[in-house]
Amino acid sequence: MPGAGTEYTLPPGAEETYSHIVDKQAVPDDAPGLRKLQELRLVAPHPAEPGRYIALDAQLAIRGHMQFEQEALHRTAQRMAGLAALDRLAARHDEARYWSGPASEYLPTVELVAARISDAVSRATTEVLTAQPTPRKRAVIDSVMERDIGLLTRGVRMQILYHESTRANPHARDYTREVQAYGAEIRVLHGPFSQLICIDSREAFIRNVASGDPEDMSGWHVRDLAAVTYMRDAYLTDWTRAEPWAPGEQRRVGWLTGRQKVILQLLAEGWEQEKIARRLEVTPRTVAKHLAAIRAHLGMKTTAQVMVWYGRTLGEEG
Repeated sequence: MPGAGTEYTLPPGAEETYSHIVDKQAVPDDAPGLRKLQELRLVAPHPAEPGRYIALDAQLAIRGHMQFEQEALHRTAQRMAGLAALDRLAARHDEARYWSGPASEYLPTVELVAARISDAVSRATTEVLTAQPTPRKRAVIDSVMERDIGLLTRGVRMQILYHESTRANPHARDYTREVQAYGAEIRVLHGPFSQLICIDSREAFIRNVASGDPEDMSGWHVRDLAAVTYMRDAYLTDWTRAEPWAPGEQRRVGWLTGRQKVILQLLAEGWEQEKIARRLEVTPRTVAKHLAAIRAHLGMKTTAQVMVWYGRTLGEEG
């Protein structure tokens, strides 16, 4: 009787043995393929003549085998339907695991790097962190301006870290003025740092530092969660050491009014705003307005940023 795993291929000589039996010829018990023919219900021992065999209807045998296989397929399909639930568990596991996708992918050309970055940035939902140790070319700035403003408009946080020398680049100044108007945060850092773009804490792009060639413009697309997290933390460490972008005359204090200078000096000495107001015989609201004017002039969001700028600027001018 056939069962699961039955092979329906006939061995050599089986067809000739079946033909002899159909013609009512006697065949020996060791005739080629005789056992397979019996297994497939194509022949059976003669009920009245021991040692002889009779041929069975091959069409009936085929239909019986087909019915068995169809039922087996149905049972298999029912079992496989349960894999959907296992697949949902696999997806849930992937959400929480501490690794994701391939460790990294090498991008051999600058065109491929740019295309991959553009695609990844366009899918950003929470943040785009960029470290640019050298100024970008005008063509590059023009190509990303509209995209970056679109990101900021839909609520994606954007932080850009430039080298201090970038302040002198007119194209960079034009770009920062535009994106800052939409909420981008920009800082500058003295000293060397690595180029990086980190998106949504899940993927990052770096130059091909493995080659050791500073002119090599190929890159790596990194999606390993541990590596991306490490890069993001290193970026934020540099970010805390950087000062807010303030090109040109904003790096000097000469534009401050006399009262604004006094307010900043007292804040630097640890005075609270209410005490400063009493010292200057003005209302706390007046002090707040002066600080708001300073922040607006510098393009900064917090008084803490202003105080970092103020301390460093005095140090440079002193």
